[in-house]
Amino acid sequence: MEQYLEYALYTASVLGALSLALMLPKEKRGLRFVGPLIGAASVGLLWLFLASSSFWDGRDSGLADWTFLYYYIFSGIALVSAVRVITHTRPVYAALWFVMVVLASAGLFLLLSAQFMAFAVVIIYGGAILVTYMFVIMLASQ
Repeated sequence: MEQYLEYALYTASVLGALSLALMLPKEKRGLRFVGPLIGAASVGLLWLFLASSSFWDGRDSGLADWTFLYYYIFSGIALVSAVRVITHTRPVYAALWFVMVVLASAGLFLLLSAQFMAFAVVIIYGGAILVTYMFVIMLASQ
């Protein structure tokens, strides 16, 4: 079963890279609408495979059962936002999507009871790096 898990991870990685390459902004539209479909299918199939396999059986994660629901919500938000950071054509909106990635990552840290890391990620990335990035965008657009 572990061998199938390895192949599923490789297949999901290749399909994810293919979907991201199809979603990148281009002058011609081409197959850009197929990218999100391939990406959602690969992530969904990987999550279904992990949920249905015996990968988690017998492993004590130390987390309550309800935290896995929030894990999937926060990781889904982080994945979608990260894809929009890369594929958005306007830098200001890409920065706002990056804020969503930072907040979803902070939520994942909170699920692991790492409150300091969650606040550090928000303060460092949201407070320092993104503000500097916004100043560069505002000054360069003149």
